[in-house]
Amino acid sequence: MSEEENMPAETAESAEASAPALGVNDLKLMANIIEVVSNRGAIKANEMAAVGSLYNNLMNFLVANGAVEVSESQVADDGDMGELTGEESDD
Repeated sequence: MSEEENMPAETAESAEASAPALGVNDLKLMANIIEVVSNRGAIKANEMAAVGSLYNNLMNFLVANGAVEVSESQVADDGDMGELTGEESDD
């Protein structure tokens, strides 16, 4: 028999209640922290790839599970990266 089966009901419930949990809100908070830290310039150049990969994985998970919605403006803004508009061109 396992230890939980031998425990009284009150002890088994308190063991479950004290077990660490990680929820969607925690993942959203992690993504927000990464955004804030990167905006403040606190990530070194050699750390950017790992942090960016973690952020992308978090956001993909959150979007896939419906916890975060990506607006069309964010998608459009990402697509314009690196392109010069007529006003910024040196022509």
